[in-house]
Amino acid sequence: MRTRRPAVLAVAALLVPLLVPLLAASPARAGTCANVFPAGYADTLARDFPNQRVTASVFDTRSGCEYRLNHGLRLTTASVIKAGVLGAVLLKAQDAGRGLTEWERARIRPMIQLSHNNPYVSDLYSHVGGVPGMDRADRRWGSQSTTNSASYGATWTTAADRTRISLRMLHGGGALHATGRAEAWRYMSTVHPTQRWGISAGVPSGWAVASKNGFYPMRGYGWRVGSTGFVRQGSYGGYALTVLTDGGSSQVQGMRLVESVSRRVASVLAGGPAAPRSVDRAVCTNASSGESWTAVARRVSADPAAVRAVSGGNPSPLQGQRACSPTLRS
Repeated sequence: MRTRRPAVLAVAALLVPLLVPLLAASPARAGTCANVFPAGYADTLARDFPNQRVTASVFDTRSGCEYRLNHGLRLTTASVIKAGVLGAVLLKAQDAGRGLTEWERARIRPMIQLSHNNPYVSDLYSHVGGVPGMDRADRRWGSQSTTNSASYGATWTTAADRTRISLRMLHGGGALHATGRAEAWRYMSTVHPTQRWGISAGVPSGWAVASKNGFYPMRGYGWRVGSTGFVRQGSYGGYALTVLTDGGSSQVQGMRLVESVSRRVASVLAGGPAAPRSVDRAVCTNASSGESWTAVARRVSADPAAVRAVSGGNPSPLQGQRACSPTLRS
């Protein structure tokens, strides 16, 4: 049956389970929507993570149900936008009747797998037509509430728009063909192990995750930390999920909020105990502005260039940044 949208509530957030016609639901679970974001959940998050804002969107391909936390709240993407840039490049290649070129791959790899910024992102952003090109791609994905920006990480969006992109880029139901979706999955499922946090939190054994995280501070908005992608069991069914936050005083603080929401979603939609993750064996430290990569790397007993590479590739450490050794604990 179709779940009814609750009446407008005088609370800090809207927690909305919907049955939406994005994709055909599987007959076994069609019309059965779970209670992913129960009443009071938003208030609990607000109490546990003061001064931070959060919004989330989930689409379960098995039931056809969509779940939204703080629906309509627009935040900036930080590096979550890079999943959309990848999608736009894949659509461009598909429209030209070709696969990805070596030039494109040489920029996609550091952008997605290490979350490096320029020149990789700026090159690809221009390659797909800049803001107008991203707007055209968004229309093909079905995104409705995104304001793209030449300062790509300052793009304003909703979690629902990011989830539409992840759903159609990694699972199906949109303009991107199977070959392009397989390319997207390969890149987003092979991000560096130290960056495999986010929507992977709480996911049990037997499930696979493809994701792109974002983590960067912005004046007036604190640390903006988010995660988008798809969690699947076997080769098909699963759920697309995006969690966006801002207002954190550090990257780790934002990560904790993202993963709190992600664990809640996994506990309801995936079930079972959480599987061990490679990222949980990462050796990391909190950096401060004014530090050198050499000083930060010394604390994790690693090469400075390697620490910088797996920590986003910024020229110098950021205040509150999580910086990691590329080598995991055994």
